[in-house]
Amino acid sequence: MSHVVGTGCMAASVIGTFSAVHKDLAEAAAAALSVYGIAAELAAKESKGPATFKEKLFDNIYRLDKETIDRMKNIE
Repeated sequence: MSHVVGTGCMAASVIGTFSAVHKDLAEAAAAALSVYGIAAELAAKESKGPATFKEKLFDNIYRLDKETIDRMKNIE
């Protein structure tokens, strides 16, 4: 993500979205970054460079489902 402009801003947007529906802001931020990281992992597997990574990241954020999140989450 260090090679793509806007990924930090997008992470902040995801955190804000999760914070709007969960009262514990630390838990909301942790969950948001976990989901964002999962989308990034999937995007990295599918992309061929920075431009396709950003496209795939947006696609994966959009289509993530509970099963994928449960399978890939790594929060302790």
